Amino acid sequence: MGIPIVQYSEIVVDSFNMKLIKVLMIFLLVASCSDDDLLIDQTPPSFTVTQIPMDRVSSFIAFGESLTPTQQNPAIEYFTNQSDIEVRAVSDGVVEDIRMNINIEDFEVWIKPSNNSNWLIIYDHVLDINISVGDQVDAGQIIGVIGIGNRTELQVNDDQNIARCPLQFGTENFVQQHINFSEEWCTAETVIP
Repeated sequence: MGIPIVQYSEIVVDSFNMKLIKVLMIFLLVASCSDDDLLIDQTPPSFTVTQIPMDRVSSFIAFGESLTPTQQNPAIEYFTNQSDIEVRAVSDGVVEDIRMNINIEDFEVWIKPSNNSNWLIIYDHVLDINISVGDQVDAGQIIGVIGIGNRTELQVNDDQNIARCPLQFGTENFVQQHINFSEEWCTAETVIP
């Protein structure tokens, strides 16, 4: 007894269709990966507004300063003597995430300059947040108030998760406002968070 012709032809057709489906899936996978690479926005952010008014800053921890023997500060950490200081967006962007900090009852706000940017701006230690994930924010827009301990941080990460000194992205006015307070804002150019 052999295989009936009808069943054999169905097996051949199924095998051909499976090969065709596999080829199409591989093509779509390759095409989608290539498109994503082309869509990544490499444009660095431009910081035009300070995160909090510089005349309200009482002290700071510099970017790159040693926090422990093996950890450098991946952000600029601003301290003030007041608990009601508003935290502003330093540049335009899109809110990617809002996360509760571990061990501290305040939040991190993650903003990208554009939806497909390879840059991430992290505003750490923020309370009373008045924006949501997906919102478009403008430079100077209030995103909340300063966090626990009357502090807030500004961190900038690239797509390799390397933190960079925020002053590298500042306009002349942004940098000058910092320098008027101190010239020691960054002790390194990059830090691994």
